[in-house]
Amino acid sequence: MDVNVVLTLFAGALLVFAAFSTVLQRVSLPGPLLCLLFGLLVGPHALSLLDPHALGVSTSGLLEQVARITLAVGLAGVALRLPHGYWRASVRWLVLIIGVGMAMMLLVATAALWWGLGVSFLLALLLGAVVTPTDPVVTTPIVTGSLAAEKVPERVRHDLSAESGINDGLAYLFVMLPVLLMTSPGRAWHDLLTRVLLVEVLGAVALGLVAGYLLGRVFVLVQERGWMEESSYLAFIVPLALLLLGAGKLIGTDGLLVVFVGVAVFGQVIPQRDEAEEDKIHDAVARLFLLPVFLLLGTALPVQEWASLGWAAPAVIAVAVIARRMATVWSLRPLLKTVHDRSETAFLSWFAPVGVSALFYATLAERHTGNQEIFVHASLAITVSVLVHGLTAAPFSGWLHARRMRLAAPGRTTR
Repeated sequence: MDVNVVLTLFAGALLVFAAFSTVLQRVSLPGPLLCLLFGLLVGPHALSLLDPHALGVSTSGLLEQVARITLAVGLAGVALRLPHGYWRASVRWLVLIIGVGMAMMLLVATAALWWGLGVSFLLALLLGAVVTPTDPVVTTPIVTGSLAAEKVPERVRHDLSAESGINDGLAYLFVMLPVLLMTSPGRAWHDLLTRVLLVEVLGAVALGLVAGYLLGRVFVLVQERGWMEESSYLAFIVPLALLLLGAGKLIGTDGLLVVFVGVAVFGQVIPQRDEAEEDKIHDAVARLFLLPVFLLLGTALPVQEWASLGWAAPAVIAVAVIARRMATVWSLRPLLKTVHDRSETAFLSWFAPVGVSALFYATLAERHTGNQEIFVHASLAITVSVLVHGLTAAPFSGWLHARRMRLAAPGRTTR
């Protein structure tokens, strides 16, 4: 395949989406959805201008590595958006939505998929683990930009961002349980507790804490000494994320968790930056690094395999994706009354999209197990989520803003 075809299609699409980004956001047509549709259009199922199979590498392996790098950059942007003092002030939300919520979302998704798809319990458990984490990339249009700043309260944006970052890394633990039960059932629990939990997950947290603090001190030092231009900030952040990703994996830990923890600590060490400035930086990074993965995924969607699943599969998967979140957040509502009012709870119970993280974990699981059904079902879940959550972002944000204005009127209560 001619590399110039790839450059023209990818760069041309990003240029058009960048030129009309505000208009597209306000009519609820976010970049991930448009890139997915454009990839499907130019891919082998339509115009055949771009075929990932013709690149000379494994399509699944390519998607895994592109998703991995995309997540690293996306997680860095998410971590840097959180203001100083956020972690201490949001312990209640994070403990409940991560410590309890992830397990509940896994159980709900697994039950829906096992009952509705008729697959084995282990495959349903694996698919449930893949769709459990809230995706930081698909969440980005919901929590950044002019529409989000105008319509969505700051605490909702920060809580959704923090959750999507943490659970993206911790999902590795959930995914590896069914993978180990499938590939080495006799040693599955031993390997999960020793290698995965102690070394890869807790080791990633420890490495991220140390590396983030040290790199943050280095950043402050070079800025105070005048050794770095202000314009070099973006050029510092992206290599920082990729350094933590690569080094974390080389050491044998969960690289994505190293990235989020490391950049989160880094963001608390360096001087606080203006949120609007952070959003502009992250928006630029998103267009360059985050959107192309959806274009590539669009060219690789297993449309024929979807057709063989029957009409019920998309409905079952949509129920699993939506119900996992709604059941969890509303179940935790009595414990979250002091954190979010009812309208914010409704918003948070709806927006937990599935995206690049699901793509990464699906391709990782497929590589370990050799089961191609994983990608077929996971890619359908991603497509359904990007479509449903993408199209409802603007109207639901508008509803939240309008409801908050009514409840804030004299004589009304927001609780």
